[in-house]
Amino acid sequence: MKFFPSILIAAVSAATFATSAAAVPTYAAADRVPGAHPMDCAKAKDKTRCEALNKDIQACRDKTDDAWRACMHGPAPVAGFDPPKPRDCTKARNKPRCEVHSTALEACKDRTTKGEHRRCMAEQLQASEKS
Repeated sequence: MKFFPSILIAAVSAATFATSAAAVPTYAAADRVPGAHPMDCAKAKDKTRCEALNKDIQACRDKTDDAWRACMHGPAPVAGFDPPKPRDCTKARNKPRCEVHSTALEACKDRTTKGEHRRCMAEQLQASEKS
């Protein structure tokens, strides 16, 4: 009989995969279904975002693939943002700059998110530099 090393390698690998597949307990997969699972929000940095994400995960649990992505990637909840108050420019080192900044703050006080506020401030400050 002729010895073929490829047959020996195939037999060893088949035996290895057969024993490793038999070692996986079937009961472990019964309680955990594939997909996202709720997170523990106790250690989260942004607890409101974590709780909102957990609610989204529960709401989208029965969906899969593109429907799940569309369900999960809705608008993110935004934490409340209080814009800074205009400053008193009487003691400022650079009074004209302080006054421009304070007028920009006053113009952007109705913005509810940090991103909107920053964009508004940038627009206001650019407009004041041009004039």
